[in-house]
Amino acid sequence: MEIDASYHLNSLENRRAFRISSLVSAIRFFHNPIHTPYKENYNFAQILLVLEGSGTYTTEHSAYPMTAGRMIYRPAYRTSQYEWHSERVHYALISFVCNSPAMDRFGVEPLVLNEEERGTLHDLIKTASRVCEPFEERENVRGFRFKSDTPDAVLGFIAASLERFLSMLYCRLESIDLLLDESQKVSAYLDGTALTDRVKQYLAANMTRQLSVDEVCRAFGVSQTALLRKFRRDTDRSLMDYFTELKITEAKYRIAKTSQSFTEIAEALGFSSVNYFSKVFKARVGMTPTEYSRHASKRRAGG
Repeated sequence: MEIDASYHLNSLENRRAFRISSLVSAIRFFHNPIHTPYKENYNFAQILLVLEGSGTYTTEHSAYPMTAGRMIYRPAYRTSQYEWHSERVHYALISFVCNSPAMDRFGVEPLVLNEEERGTLHDLIKTASRVCEPFEERENVRGFRFKSDTPDAVLGFIAASLERFLSMLYCRLESIDLLLDESQKVSAYLDGTALTDRVKQYLAANMTRQLSVDEVCRAFGVSQTALLRKFRRDTDRSLMDYFTELKITEAKYRIAKTSQSFTEIAEALGFSSVNYFSKVFKARVGMTPTEYSRHASKRRAGG
């Protein structure tokens, strides 16, 4: 019987955005690891999901807060350090090798996962940790590894599950809605005011930086369109307008209550120059920093 080869016309090559080439370990911790924080640099990548507790994730260039619901992606060959500040800690960590260029989309700043993503990653690590074991005590060796007798099918399932999670997250960050039903395009995380409140806290904590909208979106794992629309709906103002107002409010306090110069205040609050700071200040307050300083001095004298 002749075989119909027409199916070749309908096939499409499986172009995988993420290809996990190796699995290193998967761990779940239910307590604060008792050890002095140390800088780590591995030849594999890591994903850490914070489920409870808080701490600081420090890279070569900056420090970021670790709070429940956040995911941290640590690329291979990057020096960084985890440090926990709370006694009650619960987190999951998976280490792997993936050289796909799409991994660059996750950056190094913590991302806030939605409920589906968080559940998917947690379930993945819960399964993977069952086939992990600690290294035997040997000099200069620490950590965990997958058991050598783990069936190939199980390793394949773990790798495929991790690729699925990475694809889910990537599509959300890129605003690719094809993986979601029309009614689910906006994550449940965006429904209440929780996201706006967290963004406000993030802006306040980073008042000294020159943040961009893209940086804030990457920190919370949402698209610019979704975040900007929601922030304006909840606050009746744009995100960057709110951020600038925070800076100017802090500047007014420093002018009135400290001996810092205008140049020092401008630098401390992330303005590119004292001239630009003065321009923004006058536009917001209705007077220059010098005029405001005199006004504050008169009020203090009168009080």
